[in-house]
This record gives sequence, structure tokens and C-alpha cells, in this order.
Amino acid sequence: MKALHMRAGFVSMFALAAGLAACDNGPPPALDVSSVAAPKNIATGGDAVIRIALPEGASADRVSLSVNGADVKTEIKPGAGNALVAKVPGLKDGTNKITALYRGKEAGAVTVENFPAAGPVFSGPHQSPFFCTTETWKTPVTDVALGKATDADCNAPTRVDYVYRSTEGKFMPLADPKNLPADVATLTTPDKKTVKYIVRVETGVANRAIYQIAILHDPNTDAAPNIWTRPAGWNGKLAYTYGGGYGAAFNQGESNGGVLTQGYRNSDLLLSRGYAVASSTLNVGGNSASDVISAETTMMVREKFIETFGPVEFTVGWGSSGGAMQQHHIAQNYPGLLDGIIPASASPDSITRVGWVTDCSLLNRFFETSGSKWTDDQKTAVSGFSTFKVCTGGEDYKGAAWMKSGYSPGWIDPKFCADAVPEEKRYHATNNPKGARCTAHDDLANVFGRDEQGRARRPIDSVGVQYGLQAFKEGKITAAQFVEINEKIGGWDIDANWQPARTQADADALRIAYETGRVNQGGGGLATLPIIDLRRYTDTFDFHDRVRALVTKERMKATNGDLGNRVALLYSYEESIAPNSPYDGLAVDKMTEWLTRISADKTAASVRERVIRSKPADLKEGCFDEEGAKIEEEMAYGVANKCNTLYSPHGDARMVAGSPIKNDVLKCQLKPIDAADYPSMSGALMNRLKAAFPEGVCDWSKPGVGQTAQAGVWLKYDGTGKYVVMP
Repeated sequence: MKALHMRAGFVSMFALAAGLAACDNGPPPALDVSSVAAPKNIATGGDAVIRIALPEGASADRVSLSVNGADVKTEIKPGAGNALVAKVPGLKDGTNKITALYRGKEAGAVTVENFPAAGPVFSGPHQSPFFCTTETWKTPVTDVALGKATDADCNAPTRVDYVYRSTEGKFMPLADPKNLPADVATLTTPDKKTVKYIVRVETGVANRAIYQIAILHDPNTDAAPNIWTRPAGWNGKLAYTYGGGYGAAFNQGESNGGVLTQGYRNSDLLLSRGYAVASSTLNVGGNSASDVISAETTMMVREKFIETFGPVEFTVGWGSSGGAMQQHHIAQNYPGLLDGIIPASASPDSITRVGWVTDCSLLNRFFETSGSKWTDDQKTAVSGFSTFKVCTGGEDYKGAAWMKSGYSPGWIDPKFCADAVPEEKRYHATNNPKGARCTAHDDLANVFGRDEQGRARRPIDSVGVQYGLQAFKEGKITAAQFVEINEKIGGWDIDANWQPARTQADADALRIAYETGRVNQGGGGLATLPIIDLRRYTDTFDFHDRVRALVTKERMKATNGDLGNRVALLYSYEESIAPNSPYDGLAVDKMTEWLTRISADKTAASVRERVIRSKPADLKEGCFDEEGAKIEEEMAYGVANKCNTLYSPHGDARMVAGSPIKNDVLKCQLKPIDAADYPSMSGALMNRLKAAFPEGVCDWSKPGVGQTAQAGVWLKYDGTGKYVVMP
């Protein structure tokens, strides 16, 4: 095999004993070979980037590679540290042995499992039907479609566009990078590099998702993209962005998490700091409710980036609302994909959220049909929100509102489909019972499995929930109103039709939700990576309410004992949208500092210990008042502190019904009704209450039905509700 020679500058690093090594006919030195593009030694699309650590005295020009016993002709060049980096092509689907040879003798190897570029890897069988959007989805700034899909997996030719940031602060198309317009801005990155603000944007398809990768790259001065030479403006770090919303897929989607602009103010937040940015259409909660597919797509797009630009120092998650929940899920369940996360306006997870969100439409239906009069204050008291309009919206209400946005009960309604899903392909109970069921749970059918009718098992439940309990105890509603609402509220059947009986969960789905990490318990990878939680206060007019950050906190604290790896920052909505609002940038800069400090800590301490002690000293939890002054105090629920006075947290109907702040019970265990718990209730009303709860009421002091510890991370699904831990 022909020897592959390295640059002269690299030779000096291994000059000692290199000549002797070249002449040595003894056993080869041990070479540490590892795959760097994806965790778990996974590869997709037939390529893998590998790292070969050289021991002292070993000669780089004696190293060659083979795959499954066949010689590989590929460049092997110096990477970071005493290591070589190579891109290895020609992997077959399945198991591949990549061997590093030293003078033709095996000196080290790594086994890599390769999967098709269209997936799946661990998410289970592909969703069907699935509709392509490559003809309608347009690239940002250049406004070009990928064109007609070339196969059933929605593949289309990859394209590269260049754009630039103008001196007026706008991204503009750059038709000819060799002839730069006069208004091309320059940029000085945090590491003091001054470059032309020119961005390379790659658009293609991976895992049936339309992905994009943006990076500062000036083709006039930077080398063509390769895995050994960084563009001058790139800081070696990757930001992965996730989009908001929540809804079923059955199509590629029409948006991504943002690669050119991020943040509430449509800023160039990440690129201006030297980060490369990646995202895809299936990393948007509004395009797909499957956090497992989002994780899988993250892995594959991140791998594509590394195969083009080389290993990254670390990857940071960024996104709000549905994009923040994805970060929680991915960090907990597939550690190693994200090294730090910055969730904004987040709920702990998507699954526990569905129950109390779909309560909104149940409550509203009851209030509209009740035989008694309910004031707005009483409706609010039962809902737990700052105002009942958080549920319903209205002409004078500027927030999104669960019902106004369609999420309640849309998330569990099989007819709640995206426009890209043709009407004739959608589920209909009589006309098309085998059609696409556009519920959040059907997007996760590979995880939950299906019932005998082919419908995804569902873990939402309201049996035993005493709606309005706290409002009754506090005298905000009467005993008669309390009994009436629990007699008549009803529930949702599997097709989101109202029924007199309460909503019932599938027993297997409950167990699976906890075992597989669909319920965020704060463990897995969430225990060992930095988290900066951002919360702009919108409780008075929007459903991204502040209490969700406190729920996440309680779950993490219960699992890990402390919150040393998480910091929450709270600020006013008005301040967050101001032109010079500092909070997004503060979070990115502090996360960069935090992760850099972790990388520099080479001690033998545990990962969690190194994460906690590497936290910047000036990164402390607290809130900012409307003038931007910081109040440093630990966030807490139900205490009289300064931040709670400024930004009062609220709750939801389940919390009013007695759920603890952890809010992690999908289906409660039951206890008999005890008349002593309702001292002001008459005998007649008590009899009606018992009739409304023939099996009993929620016992919130006990774990939920099926509630158990997470079974593991890096789970692979077979589509039937069964899973294995990937080796």
C-alpha cells in the first residue's frame, strides 16, 4: 500500500525516533482509532470521519487504512493534537471494520455501523404516508427551491449558495462570490478574527428532512471546504437550532430552526460569533412531533457537517418553545449529540404537556354548556393560568392561546394535519380509516406501538382529576360548581371526539412514556451537560408560562439532588424584544465560556463534577427587572421572593386539581373519596361527587400509574412499542 505523507509542519511533532520507527521491523505501535462524526460509532451514507491518535515516536507517513480487509485510498492528514484525521468512504450498510495499518500491519481498529442516508437508524420504520416538499420549500435569502424529489425518500440534489451580510445589517444573495458588492460587511469574531461577512449555505436532504448548514466561508480567501482546514471566520463550534410548535408530520415540512437568523429579534446571533449553524425541517416541532426523529436527524446532519468541515469542538442546542422541548428530549435520551443547550420558553417535555393543554378545550366546552353562571375570574381560577384566555384566546387577546392555535384538542385530533398532507390521504373514521392520523402520538407510533385498529397508543388520562379543587377550597367557586364541573367535563376518545367519560390512557403507553424518556425526568444526558434556561415573562398574555421552567427544575432536582448544571434567567417580554436586548447574546457567550472551560478540565473527576465546577462564576440564576438590573436569587415556586413578586408564576388545571409542581404524573393512582376533605359540602352534593368519581380521586402523594425510572439512553425502536439499548 502506498504510504500517505503529511505536511512538513506536522513531521516536527513526531520527529523524535521517527527514523528509527520507519526502520523498525518489530510489532507496530498501538494506534487508538475512533469515529468522530457520530456517537456510538454510527455512520450514515457510506462515509465516516475517523481519528487516529499516534503514540510518541510513531511516524505518520507509515499509517494507512483498510475497510473490511480492503485497502482504502484516502487522504490522512494531521488533526488537533497528536492525531491524524481521515474521511473513510465505501462503507457497506451494516457492520464495518476500519483498520489502521502501520507499515502494513494492523495497529488499531474501530467497528462502525453504517446506515442508509435516508435512515432510519434508531427511530424505527419510516412513517407512511410521507409527502415531499422539496418543490415548495425555499432557501432563505436566495429563495430557490430544491426541485422535484428524485425518489420516495424525498431526496433532491444538494445545492450550495453564498449570501452576505450588508453594511445595513441584512442578508443578501451573493450571485458571484468572486465579485463582491461594495456593501459587504466585515466581521470581527470574539477570537479577534476580522473577515468578510460571507456565508456558505448548504441545502440538501438527510433522513428525509431538508437540512441546511451555514458557515462563515469566503471562497476568495478560504480553502475549499475540507476536514483539516478551518475557514478563517469559523470558531470550530457548531450551533444546532430547533424550531417551535408541535404537530404531526407525514411530510418534510416547510421551515427549519433558522440558520441565518436566530433569536427573538431576527438577529445574526450565532454566525456573528463565529459559530456554524445547522438545522432541518424535521427539527421543527410544528413539522414533526417525534423528538426521536429529531434526534436522529440531528445526528445525521451533524455528521454531514463534520464530513465537510471536520471535527467540532462542541455542539450547542438553541431554540424556543417546541424547539426547547426537543433540546430537553435529545439531551436526555441521546447524550453526545448536544454538549450544551439553551432552551427558551420551554416546557419540560411534550408528552406531559399534552394532558393539561387538551384540558383547555374540555374546560371551555363545559363553561359554554354549564347550567350555572361562571365568571371570568372563576374560569381563570379553575384553569390555573393568569387568565382563562391563555386557553381560549379572543379578539382582545394578543397571545397565541392553546385553542386559538388549534393545539387543544388538535394535538390528539387525527384530522389536525398539515396542508402538505392531501385531504384524500388523511384519516376518516368511515371513509378512510387507514389514512394518516395526524396526532402527536401517531408521530411517535414507533415508540408507543399501536392498538388493534392501527392507532398509536396514547398516554393521556384524566380519570380521578378533581378539576377546580383548589379554587373550591379557597372559596373562588362554590361547592355546587365544583361538583358540576367534575360531573360534566367528560373527556376525549381516541379520535378526539368529546365523550361523557373521562379520557383514558393505554397502560402500555404509560409505562413506555416513562421508560423511554418521553417524560423528562432530568436524568440521562440532562444530568451531565450545561443548561441555560431562558424565559421571557409572557404569563399575562401567552401560553409560554413561567411555571414550566420551575417544573423542569423540580424534576431535575429530584433526580440529581442539585441543579449545579442548570441556570435559569428570567426577564420581561418588553425588554426581550428591545433592539439592544442582551439576553440571547449573554446566554450564547456564557455557554461558550462554560463549554470551553469544561474542555480545558483534563482532571479525572466525573463529567458532572467537571461541568458544575466549570460554570462561569458570574453566571448565576436570577431575574432582570424592566430596566435590566439583575436580581440574583434561586428560582422557586410558592415563595415570596423578589423575582416572584416581579414575575408571578401561575399553573394549570392539573395543578389546581392537586398535582405537585413536578407535574409528571400522566395517570394518577386513585383513593376513595373522604367526606372529611370537603367539610363545607352538603350530603346531597357529596353523593353526586362520589357518583362522579366511582373509582375514586387522584392520590397525588403516590407515583403515577406506570411511572418508573428511565430504562436507558440511546434506545432503538422496532415500531411495535419495543426497544433495545444500542451498544
